[in-house]
Amino acid sequence: MNWDLCKVFIAVAEAGDYSAAARQLRSSHPTVGRKMATLEAELGTRLFTRATTGLVLTDDGRRFQAHALAMAKAATEAEAAVSARGREARGVVKLSIGPTWASHWLMPHLRVFLDEHSQIEVELVTHPFPASVMRREADIVLRVFEIGEENLVSRRIAKLGVGFYASRDYASRRPLPEQRGEWKGHRVIGFADNASNPELGRWSDRIGRDATVAMRCSSQSDMLAAARAGIGICALTCFVGDAYPDLVRVAPRKLLSLSDVWLLAHPDLVGLPAIRAVMDFVVASARGDKDLLRG
Repeated sequence: MNWDLCKVFIAVAEAGDYSAAARQLRSSHPTVGRKMATLEAELGTRLFTRATTGLVLTDDGRRFQAHALAMAKAATEAEAAVSARGREARGVVKLSIGPTWASHWLMPHLRVFLDEHSQIEVELVTHPFPASVMRREADIVLRVFEIGEENLVSRRIAKLGVGFYASRDYASRRPLPEQRGEWKGHRVIGFADNASNPELGRWSDRIGRDATVAMRCSSQSDMLAAARAGIGICALTCFVGDAYPDLVRVAPRKLLSLSDVWLLAHPDLVGLPAIRAVMDFVVASARGDKDLLRG
């Protein structure tokens, strides 16, 4: 049986939708649909049925899922067994990390690590984010929200602080709000998709509820650009907002400490020297930047 079809099946079963699975696999909706049709034809049965909530596994689909997941586990164990030869940290390690985390926080630390580990190649997987460890889209995942995937080795490595920021140009045109009643007349930049981080989205909307929403963005990089352009006030992680001298923090005491930052890895791979070295590096970097990350 074609293992590639099984990987696509696992992604569709988890996502419940061809489009979502395609984004995770860096593929397209037609390709995913075509591969599922091929798999169903090979097996001679329907694996999914459509419901109002999306694609739902049939009884045969559920039975096949158990075997497909066992195949995925066996593939991971086989890779670990082959890769574990020797104790030198070497090889490619895929780290799934948000684009902002990669560019604004981790990148400045990487040179020293790579100088010390010349046999390790770090592959930063920023899209799609978060990548799945169980589907081997990544070896390690850095997340700022709930774990999501079961049966992973998880470790809380930091707390993340978020505050409101505005450009100095914006602040020069009107007094920045300090109290609840002072947000009226201000413009805010909101989150286009609160589902990606509902806690932060709700907090931002609640604090700035008396302001006018000028625009909404789906990425922190776009929110950062909008704030620096003087469009309005927006919520940014403090390690990003504080890095730009043309931004000022609004109501400095209005600080949200988000859920813990998690580092996740597959239990069958966590003992490999290269993966352990990268995990230890990320943990040490987070500890060293504890105050920076908390804001």
